[in-house]
Amino acid sequence: MVKLDQINISNDGLTKFFSPIEAAILKTLWTEGEMMTSELTEKTKIPLTSIAGTLDRLVKAGYAARRIDNVNGRVRYVYAPVYTEDEVATEITTKIMDSLVESFGHVAIENFSKYSDKK
Repeated sequence: MVKLDQINISNDGLTKFFSPIEAAILKTLWTEGEMMTSELTEKTKIPLTSIAGTLDRLVKAGYAARRIDNVNGRVRYVYAPVYTEDEVATEITTKIMDSLVESFGHVAIENFSKYSDKK
């Protein structure tokens, strides 16, 4: 999950902020929509036990939602992303920018203005 003290800027993409398994699950949910654990295992090639535990953490952290689906008397869990990829990106950048401004004040703000000029 996105914890400022665990961000690793040397990693690629979402793995700067999430574990590789969390990132793979979120990317799959964003592109495919609602899925069962078995479907996520098939799409990501990540073992079922890893998928199940990681989904529990993503649900607790608020990044994924779980609903119960009854089909032919069988209960199964269906997972979906709570936020879009853009909403997660906004949350992450806001946390990071707030932390930088808190730590470095006007210097951070001056550096941010360089990026607005590049649009």
